[in-house]
Amino acid sequence: MDNDSTFDAVLFDFSGTLFDDTGVLDARGLAARTGLPEPEAATTLRRVLAHVDSPASLKARKGGDLSVEAHRAVWTGLIAAAGPFPDGVVEAVYAGLTDPAGWRPYPDALPVLTELRARGLGLGVLSNIGWDLRPALAAAGVLELLDVVVLSCEHGVEKPDPELFAVAKEQLPGRVLYVGDDPVKDGAAVRAGMPVYLLPSERSVDRPRGLSAVLRLAA
Repeated sequence: MDNDSTFDAVLFDFSGTLFDDTGVLDARGLAARTGLPEPEAATTLRRVLAHVDSPASLKARKGGDLSVEAHRAVWTGLIAAAGPFPDGVVEAVYAGLTDPAGWRPYPDALPVLTELRARGLGLGVLSNIGWDLRPALAAAGVLELLDVVVLSCEHGVEKPDPELFAVAKEQLPGRVLYVGDDPVKDGAAVRAGMPVYLLPSERSVDRPRGLSAVLRLAA
């Protein structure tokens, strides 16, 4: 951030910023998709999450958001590697990951976006993602407030590459503030000429994300 706090638009990250990324995969949903008993579904998800979040898997996930096809290939491969699992489980876990209904906005997301829109600011979402998140935005009442949605899988480029930020900046008016939660990927917005506000890493779907600070910054 710099000393000039006057902005014409605000661009937000999606996962971990506006929408929660900690409870997307749940045992009840997996049980419903597969017929597994819920305790077995819970054990399956623990195995999957432990594997896909390991250091080696985090490296393997690089490039997985460059296209829809790449995302499916990378993620189903990582899910399968956490097995073996019964037939259908890998696809069911992946379906849960990309199900719009599984992505819930933080309690302060819609109120903050609504207030920014009422003040006349341009709004956008920019995300490293391998599937179309617009249905999730629409279901939460967010999509109608946005001027632009920029997805890495539709442009073949990922954050922290400044090219992705530039795509969004060209479609928003004037001076743009970027809001995210990843110091490396989101912090790279400064290379595209956007001041950046980073949210704290601690988060829970049922607690405000701290987005009200953006109202003060963009005043």
